[in-house]
Amino acid sequence: MSEKDQAHNPYLHGSLARVFLRTAAPIVLFMAVSGLFTVVDALLLGRLAGPKALTAVTLMFPVMMLIVALQSMVSSGMASIVAREIGAGDIRAAEGTLNAANLLALVVCGVLIVVLFFVGGPLTHALSDGDPEIARMGLQFTTIMVVFSPFSFFLSIQGDALRSEGKVGTMAAVAIAVTLLNIVFNYILIGPFGLGVAGSAAGTVLAQVVAISAVFYLRLSGRTRLPLFARGTGSLIANWKEMLTLGAPPSLGLLGISLSSGLIIADIQLWPTADPAATIAAYGVYTRVLSFAFLPMLGITMACQSIAGNNFGAGQHDRVRATLKIAFSVAFVYAAIFESLFVFLARPLGAVFVDDPQVIAEVGRIMPVTTATYAFSAPLMVLGGYYQALGMAGSAAILNLVRTYVIGLPMLALLPMMAGEFGIWIAYPVGDVVMWGVVAALLVWNARRHHLAWGIFHPRPA
Repeated sequence: MSEKDQAHNPYLHGSLARVFLRTAAPIVLFMAVSGLFTVVDALLLGRLAGPKALTAVTLMFPVMMLIVALQSMVSSGMASIVAREIGAGDIRAAEGTLNAANLLALVVCGVLIVVLFFVGGPLTHALSDGDPEIARMGLQFTTIMVVFSPFSFFLSIQGDALRSEGKVGTMAAVAIAVTLLNIVFNYILIGPFGLGVAGSAAGTVLAQVVAISAVFYLRLSGRTRLPLFARGTGSLIANWKEMLTLGAPPSLGLLGISLSSGLIIADIQLWPTADPAATIAAYGVYTRVLSFAFLPMLGITMACQSIAGNNFGAGQHDRVRATLKIAFSVAFVYAAIFESLFVFLARPLGAVFVDDPQVIAEVGRIMPVTTATYAFSAPLMVLGGYYQALGMAGSAAILNLVRTYVIGLPMLALLPMMAGEFGIWIAYPVGDVVMWGVVAALLVWNARRHHLAWGIFHPRPA
């Protein structure tokens, strides 16, 4: 790596505590605003377009999660490669990787559009349980989101590329502004224009167009390390395999969230409480609150990934080690604060969303149990991002997928058979305890197989 490239890489110099704060703060802010948007959009649909519109969009949640998961597969895999290439000073290779990611995104979006053409109608009809109005609105919403999905893919790729370049503040400023614009667009299109679910989808697309335009302007103005148009080095499809391999764990993790939610709702119906509707409503409140807490934690993970990836590419293993220690500490403190809120203020949190006493009581019953191990499980997300930054796709996959697919889903299926409805809610903390056993085994394996100190740190040069 040339001295010039080292001098211009913000991740490789200075106090790591300051670098981490400077990197994480804007990402966490952006994630928090994104979490707020999901709540506001649901409120706008429910109050301005009616309950059926909200139901239609909610039923399309699995499809939307699929789009987000595929975006994550392409962009996060690309970010891992680009961070290491920039850290090593190979800007031309990073340009080629970015181009390859854009082409892969177009291919994936093309497949999505073709699938929608053949199965969109039957799918929305099945999910709507035969209600023609809900089916129509669901198909309308899904069609807009899928047909214009290239915008969301390109935005995700550009955001992760900016993060890998060290332009975290720029990325977050654009993203926050666009998120707020999204809320404004949705309000105007759903409310005064009366477009309902189509307005919700169109508002999102319009906000994405604004964001992409801003990023294009930045790249054309020469304010970023990677230009807008550059051939780079390497074949356009040369990095696809590594990109998909590295991006698969977080992508499959997002799909697991959807599967888990569906299984929990099915469990509530199989092992009902005195008021199943109130329990399902309470679970809806729980998921919104947890999502709001989850997104900033994801921002902490992204910051660790970017800093660790760049320093690993530059061969600065001491800074990689220190970065992970800082990220672990921040993640634990953050999660401990939220766990305190979940355990001691569950009822007041429920009252923010609803005024039904039964629903509030159910939130107070469910949330403290499900989040009992939250502070100790949250840092595992950081460890998964760290392994991904180092190109250790197998270890990242274990941390991201085993918790959901090997432990979480089976627990949700089996524990209610043993403990009834209460088994649904203890599945999360029991799964976390089991997962720590898996992590311990993984650390021992990496220590022996890859000669990593504690299973995570590369040895210092002799």
